Amino acid sequence: MHKIHDTIKEYPAMYRVTIYKTPIDLEKRKTKKQKITISQNDESLSVSVRRTRRTIQDYVHCNDFNLFVTFTFSPKKVNRYDLDMCYIKMQSFLERQRRKSRDFRYLIVPEKHKDGAIHFHALVASAPFTMKKTTVIQNNRRVYNVTSFRYGFTNAQHVDDDDKQKVANYIAKYITKDMVLISNRKRYWSSRNLRKPLKYHNCLYDIFGLSHKIDESTLVSSTDFNVTYEVPKYLL
Repeated sequence: MHKIHDTIKEYPAMYRVTIYKTPIDLEKRKTKKQKITISQNDESLSVSVRRTRRTIQDYVHCNDFNLFVTFTFSPKKVNRYDLDMCYIKMQSFLERQRRKSRDFRYLIVPEKHKDGAIHFHALVASAPFTMKKTTVIQNNRRVYNVTSFRYGFTNAQHVDDDDKQKVANYIAKYITKDMVLISNRKRYWSSRNLRKPLKYHNCLYDIFGLSHKIDESTLVSSTDFNVTYEVPKYLL
């Protein structure tokens, strides 16, 4: 298979179908990657950022995250402007949680605030840490504090399936070229036990029978390069 005409990603509740207006030639793509020059590096980084955002969307739609947590470091405990220190402290916290539960799952994106301070935004499931209810209400949801986070402050809120797309968009926006270049580290952290969508090529008119659901009602985006549809499984 040298050319890809369409790509189908299968999630627990839907299929995402991307139809390419010009088929992707795999052999040419490999050659192009080998010939990337310094002048092309910025565009290459932009493509990589978009790909990372899609990966985050995939994780969100394939995993039943039930908490959205923002971790903020206290200046009394951690130099929150020190990237290395913040990363080390966050990794230490995650390691303690993994030892408590093998089922612990997470997807975390770092954010560099306008003043240079580092925050972490996380989606988690089967979290073993304890939480304390606060009197704060945000977005019509109760805010909790993760008491086992020793390095600062937390804002934890329950999320459900109706929040998935909103939360995916929110966490993906922190994937930026500037953050990648500044930190020179991973753009996101994910536990190894996260599920990923199944991916197929050139199957639109074969095994799935999705072609009769490809219309305006399932259209989600259209660009100069491709058209994307999302088909809920209950429609099939």
